[in-house]
Amino acid sequence: MSRLTRTIAVVALLSLVAGVFADGIEFRRVALTLSDDDTILLDAESTFDLNDTVAEALENGVPLTFETHVQMRRDDAWVWESDVIDLRLRTLLQYRPLSGLYELRDLQGQGRLSFATRDAALRTLGRIVGMPVVRRERLDLDQDYLVRLRIGLDIESLPLPMRPTAYLSRDWRLSSDVWEWRLRP
Repeated sequence: MSRLTRTIAVVALLSLVAGVFADGIEFRRVALTLSDDDTILLDAESTFDLNDTVAEALENGVPLTFETHVQMRRDDAWVWESDVIDLRLRTLLQYRPLSGLYELRDLQGQGRLSFATRDAALRTLGRIVGMPVVRRERLDLDQDYLVRLRIGLDIESLPLPMRPTAYLSRDWRLSSDVWEWRLRP
């Protein structure tokens, strides 16, 4: 096991002890690993606990878009400096009343999965496996980096008539706290 892999695993596991929870999304496990081709990969597992308002909207066919945001920047970067990495993974969760199935759709790759239960769809939504974050060659090996991960419901993707209520109601602010750790490649 390389030094980078050990360091990343230790940092991620130590961060796990803090336990992050906010408004129905909780990170259970987060890890960065180095692949054989020198790409840093993200693995994460989170749980989604939809409140009654959001669950009712989903059951009535309202599509919910969740955004996973991964950000990496130099630890000593100034506010106006750009991020090294700013990735957004957008996934749509929708209930199909005619078939009785829940559908997850990757909005970037257009992949679709169908599930018989909402819990099965939410478990899959909360699982990220081997998501490429950055090639190691793009990083300065003598520099510390700050990595942030956040998952949340995108209110802007709700149907237009629902947005004003969603902006004003705490029930629609479904997101995790920011999971943050330092990394030295």
